Amino acid sequence: MELEERKKRLNTISKRFRKKKYFSILLALFTLGVNIFAWFAFSANVGLTMEATVASWSVRFKDGVDVLTQDLVIEITKMKPGMANFNKTITIESNSDVDANFSYQITSLTILGRSIPITSKADPFNYLSTFYPFSITTSADKMVLIGNDQVNFQVSLVWPYNASTVLYYGQDEAYTFQNEFAYYTRNGSTYTPAAVSNANYNSLRNTLFLEKDDADTYFGMQCYTYETNSGQPCLILGLRLMVEQAL
Repeated sequence: MELEERKKRLNTISKRFRKKKYFSILLALFTLGVNIFAWFAFSANVGLTMEATVASWSVRFKDGVDVLTQDLVIEITKMKPGMANFNKTITIESNSDVDANFSYQITSLTILGRSIPITSKADPFNYLSTFYPFSITTSADKMVLIGNDQVNFQVSLVWPYNASTVLYYGQDEAYTFQNEFAYYTRNGSTYTPAAVSNANYNSLRNTLFLEKDDADTYFGMQCYTYETNSGQPCLILGLRLMVEQAL
């Protein structure tokens, strides 16, 4: 009996020892696995960091030697029919190792001190040529900059004295009633004289037109009077120039 009890005790001790041994082996393997994973993860992170590059990005807007911001204010004075063409050139320089797209938009227009809601128009430049006897145009010699590159952007105002055909211009916030002018309404391409007075001008204004000669006279005289009395330019045009990295 005593011998059998000793055998049982030895078997129990042996089983406990084997369990501890297996547990120790599993723990060692788990610790080794965690260390190997951490080493590979660290190595991968180091590799990515060393291989990554940061693209340089620097854009300057220049008017001659002066450095400007992307929001421009173009002021035009002494406007009159037959005036010398107004031209303003802005150079956009990209000091970058990535390609970029250039674009621009009209942000504001003030004529004779009156704000014109130009940004609400579907085609601002077409609107300008429809309502005023002078035309404002913009142009750029390219719209895509390749790496270190530059764009020459130009704003022009042209006010021809004579026209080869009879032209008519619509009325907007820049106009006020003038008793000496003949006003017209339009039906298709036909313009018909309209009975207009100071009393009904504002209510009819959106349907009225002036011939070019009268529009020339109006803006020529109004610009001179406004600038003389206020000391402010007759026309102020706001533009935003945008350069965005190409995708």
